[in-house]
Amino acid sequence: MLRLILSTDWIAGREAVLGAVSEQVRRRKGNQILMVPELISHDTERRLCAAAGDIASRYAEVLSFPRLLRRVSEQTQFMPPECLDNGGRLTAMAAAARQLSSKLKSYAAVETRPEFLTGLLDAVDEFKRCCIRPADLRLASEQTTGSLAQKLEELALIQESYDSLCAQSQADPRDQMNWLLEQLEVCDFAENHNFYIDGFPDFTQQHMAILTHLLKESKHVVVSMNCDKPGSNAPAFERAGETAAQILRV
Repeated sequence: MLRLILSTDWIAGREAVLGAVSEQVRRRKGNQILMVPELISHDTERRLCAAAGDIASRYAEVLSFPRLLRRVSEQTQFMPPECLDNGGRLTAMAAAARQLSSKLKSYAAVETRPEFLTGLLDAVDEFKRCCIRPADLRLASEQTTGSLAQKLEELALIQESYDSLCAQSQADPRDQMNWLLEQLEVCDFAENHNFYIDGFPDFTQQHMAILTHLLKESKHVVVSMNCDKPGSNAPAFERAGETAAQILRV
């Protein structure tokens, strides 16, 4: 069941969520998870303890999406794959471009231009956050013409080659959320927990896919958004309003 809290005062929204979690703590109801962005997770833990009292940690916990990954891996006993660091990612992208050197035209200079390799990594980051696969890029290339079609086709080849190299060694860190979703789909973690989600102005497509799973499987999901209404046109609330509308469509 979804409960959507909308408030033009983000502090009021935060207090409403803390109050909802605190009520479950007072009733000694366990498995309450409050999800917030990583940057405010420690402050939220402090606020939850202040609101719910000394026993808060026995019944509720504060998680970010990366913390949720670690929490789920503890239950499934499957450790997430080790990930490349920034230097490893750049090396893998250079190797992927080198493998494709005979097939690249628009991106022929990539192999010898570090700034191009960095730009390609930025593009792959965006594709992964938006759940855009090489097949999607290839389909888009077939629906357009000229240099754009060629660039899209080459980007599909580059991402495929890069992903193949990562599969043979260490994973790209941007794939961790995909791994998390796969683990959630084969265990009962979402079914056995209540989720309260606060502090996000919007979600990446990866995070939205995880949220969709929680909405389907969990008995109780509360999402707080800082806006006046779903689909708001007000400049201050437009992004959060669109996110609220997207959650309702889900």
